[in-house]
Amino acid sequence: MIIIPITHKYVLLKIRDRIIIGLLFLISFQSYGQNDYKIFKYYEPFRPDSTGNFYFALDNVNFFKNNEYKGSIATGYTLTGAWLRPKVIFYPDAKLRMEFGGNVLKYNGRDEYYHLLPWFNVHYQPTEKISLILGNLNSGRNHNLPEFLADPEMFLTAKPEAGLQAKYNSKHFTADLWIDWQQFIVEGDPFKERFAFGTVANWKIFENDNESLSFPMAFYGLHQGGEIDAAPGLAKSYITVTPGLSFRKKISNNIFKEYSLSTNYSLSTYPKENVVPEESKGWGFYANATIDTKLGGLTLSYWHGHKFYTPQGGILYQNLSSTGTTMISENELINLKYHYFHEIMPNTFFGFVFDYYYDTLNKQTMNSEGLYLIVNFGVLTRRAK
Repeated sequence: MIIIPITHKYVLLKIRDRIIIGLLFLISFQSYGQNDYKIFKYYEPFRPDSTGNFYFALDNVNFFKNNEYKGSIATGYTLTGAWLRPKVIFYPDAKLRMEFGGNVLKYNGRDEYYHLLPWFNVHYQPTEKISLILGNLNSGRNHNLPEFLADPEMFLTAKPEAGLQAKYNSKHFTADLWIDWQQFIVEGDPFKERFAFGTVANWKIFENDNESLSFPMAFYGLHQGGEIDAAPGLAKSYITVTPGLSFRKKISNNIFKEYSLSTNYSLSTYPKENVVPEESKGWGFYANATIDTKLGGLTLSYWHGHKFYTPQGGILYQNLSSTGTTMISENELINLKYHYFHEIMPNTFFGFVFDYYYDTLNKQTMNSEGLYLIVNFGVLTRRAK
């Protein structure tokens, strides 16, 4: 267990302020939500009744995302391209599945591939509640991590996660534990090994057909190190601990579907000598309210970061610039998000997301827009006798 002391009166006062803001969200909106990218979640469902069957499956994501960012933390850029993942799926046993294929990512306007990689996955599911995955992982919706911890753009641009994953899913408790091994080393390599790791758990405090109250908890980090490399410098670890509280309620009418509210408090630690001298920890407070309708969803969120930094989080939520040269003490954002997802056919979606950001400290606005077409389908090529 990691214990991070908070001794400064300033920090305690800020925590009090964030709690007050969270209560205002509860009173004013009576709703909860997280900035869900609901279509960023596809993972081949496990079919225990498919012993001996071969399937051909294709996963495809096409994207156009424009980020109009400014300020000392991030600059604007545009992402346009697609990734494609063809694979063959085989069930040698009712509790075991194997996948073989490839994953390719290509940006529009570039002749070369960004990455072309094999895809291999073994999924063992001894019970309905427990699953163990080796090889390429199930990282849909970035393991349900909030945006300030895991940038949703990683679904579009990052190499497929690979390593080890264990998942547990019951009526009142879910957990996802994983290690994503991003850089393997052999003796004498001039670079360090690197892996991301995390645990995301969610306890259902209360749930019925229309309402739920839950306590999510995330432990997430990145480590760079190793004992056999020849790279200079010490090992580096970036760790975040993020408890939260969430409430969700379904609505039965022709326009509104549900509303929800969530709050999170995150502690981050990072190497002092490798980020900014004399700094090694920070914190962030996040609260949002969402309402889903037939015409899409609206999310209003508030973020305050105090010397907060995690390498794979959304860049606008960090207190360290994308170049790693500027650390701002305070970062405060208000975000209004419109998200629309339409299911064209089963597991195939069109999506649009618009983000409007207001930096309350620097009095400036930013925005981003994203269009997505996500195609997933599977074909049974051989049926067990």
